[in-house]
Amino acid sequence: MADTNPIGEATASDILALRDTWHTKDHPFFIEFHEGKIGLDALGALMVQHYQHVDRVMPSLGIAIYKATGGARKFMIETLAEEEGLLGGNHGEREAQDHMELIYRFCKVAGYDKKTVQAAEQLPAWRARSYFYLHVMREEPIGVIVAMQSTQEGQQPAINIERVIPAMLKLHGYGMDSPEIEFFTEHAIADQEHSGRQIKLVAELVREEDTRARALRVAETALRTRWACMNDIYRVAVKGERDLLPHGIAA
Repeated sequence: MADTNPIGEATASDILALRDTWHTKDHPFFIEFHEGKIGLDALGALMVQHYQHVDRVMPSLGIAIYKATGGARKFMIETLAEEEGLLGGNHGEREAQDHMELIYRFCKVAGYDKKTVQAAEQLPAWRARSYFYLHVMREEPIGVIVAMQSTQEGQQPAINIERVIPAMLKLHGYGMDSPEIEFFTEHAIADQEHSGRQIKLVAELVREEDTRARALRVAETALRTRWACMNDIYRVAVKGERDLLPHGIAA
C-alpha cells in the first residue's frame, strides 16, 4: 500500500494556492512588458538584479544538500549541477548551460555588459529577499526549504511562457532558438521540472502540523518579498524613481 501523507499533501496544495495569489506574472512590470509598454532595457535591469540574487543564494544550495536525504539530495545535486552548466536539464537530456552565462548574454543585448552586471548594487527589496532566502536555508528544516523554493522557481515557467517569450517573438524580433533569449526559453522548461519536483517533495517531507504551519508562513513571506522586488524594479527601471538619501550622500 502506497504511503499517504495528508499533512504534506494539504501543505503542497496550499503552497500552490499561495503562489497563484502572489504570482508575479500578474505584476504590472510583466504585463506591460508583454504589451510592449516596457522595453528590453527595463527587463535587462530586472535581470541584473536577478543575477545579484542568484550570485548570493546559489552557494546555499550546499546547505540544502547537506540537510536532504535520499532522492531529495540527488535532486538538489542535479539542480546545482544544471545551474553551473555541469549537467544538461532533465537528467542530462538537454544541452548543459551555465545559467549565469545565459544571464550575461541577455543583459548584453539589453545594454548591460558583464562588468556592469557584476558590479550592480542590489535594490533594497532584492537584498532583503536574498538574505531571507539564506536565513531559511540555514535555519529551517528541508521540508520548509523546498516549500520556499517551489514558490520561486515555480513562477518562472508562466512568466516566461505567458509574458516574456511571446513579447520577445512578437515585439523584439527574436525566435525561439535565438541565443540572446535562451535564459527565458531554458527556464520555461527547466523550472517546470524543478518546481514540480519541489512541490512533490513538500508533499513527502512535511509530516507534522508545526512544520506545515512554518512552511506556509515562510512560503508566503518569500512570495511577498518577491512581489516587493518587482515593485522595486518597476519604480526604478520603469518609473525612474529614486530613494531619498541623507544630505550629502550622492545618488
